[in-house]
Amino acid sequence: MTIVDRYLLSVFLKTFFVCFASFFGLFLVIDGTGNADEISAIAEADGLWSAIFDRYYPQCAARFNELAGVFILVAAIFSISFLQRNREVTAIEAAGISKTRIFKVVFIAASVIIAMTVLSREVLIPKVGDRLTMDWQEWTEWKTSSAVSKAFDEKIDYKTGVTFSGDLLLLSKDGILAPEARIPSGLEAGFQKIKAESAYFEVAESGKPSGFRFHKVNFPQDMREMNSVESMNGETLVYTPRDFEWLHKNQCFLATELNTKNLLVSADAKYKSTSELIGELKAPKKRKANELAVELHSRFIKPVMDFTLLLLGLPLVIRKLEKNLVSGVLGGLGVIVIFLLVEMTCHSLGVKGLFLSPALSAWLPLLILFPVSLIFMRDLSR
Repeated sequence: MTIVDRYLLSVFLKTFFVCFASFFGLFLVIDGTGNADEISAIAEADGLWSAIFDRYYPQCAARFNELAGVFILVAAIFSISFLQRNREVTAIEAAGISKTRIFKVVFIAASVIIAMTVLSREVLIPKVGDRLTMDWQEWTEWKTSSAVSKAFDEKIDYKTGVTFSGDLLLLSKDGILAPEARIPSGLEAGFQKIKAESAYFEVAESGKPSGFRFHKVNFPQDMREMNSVESMNGETLVYTPRDFEWLHKNQCFLATELNTKNLLVSADAKYKSTSELIGELKAPKKRKANELAVELHSRFIKPVMDFTLLLLGLPLVIRKLEKNLVSGVLGGLGVIVIFLLVEMTCHSLGVKGLFLSPALSAWLPLLILFPVSLIFMRDLSR
């Protein structure tokens, strides 16, 4: 790495982190000021660290994943502006170094940042995705356990494939009123679902995993005659009275790591891992299939789209900066706005099923913008 590369890399990275920190700091101040009462209530119940860190580090990860491509271009714009203001680009070109070679290190740094967003999306965000869908009232109830009972949407345990539904979550008792659990169709079971009057979560003990104990099972009718059900990996999934003496004749036990707090909220599609999206699309009663399909296809091409935004904006900004600093910055912002509008318009058409299939709506922005970015970069290299 040359001296020029190290210099430009340091300017680019400093600008990127300053831009992101400024944006998220502003978001934190505005959001925290508007919800000071909720933060105070959580701090009294669970400590100040939990009130702030547990709420905002998922938000930080989500904003980084969503806006990294924009901040990469913004950092490149300000880095180039800084060099152009000091006439350093002209001096470097006078030494026989082309513009594309000058900014090679920017492309490498951008690739590393984009790879970090992929890692964050697949590993970190799915673990905290449920928190990102909560508003402050739900978050306060979740942290302080002040809600007694609450309705909940159908939710899939992707580890076991079991789908949970019911009338109400009994949060104060860690239970479900009128629960129903659907067993994956690929398992060897004498029944496909379990219905009962209530179910209560029990923590793992020696010889028994965590899960829900179903009371007064009304489907299947004679649970004590049913065999236990094993999951795909050979572990017991549904425990029945026939095989386990610690269960009464009208009870059964379903192994799961999801308790009532986990069932209370369900993450949006954009906060789920790719494997979770694929599993939900394969579910027999999948909902919002178009939205799931658009999200699945778009995340495959998101790293390329983030890099395309840089390739679109960089040549335009460089040409504008050679004439006027303000016009260069405004040109870069205009590229960002047009890029986001094209992407959102195509995705919305796919989600609503208007004119475009979900797969085409996800890929169409790339098919439109990537060739244009290559033309821009070719003109820059001349």
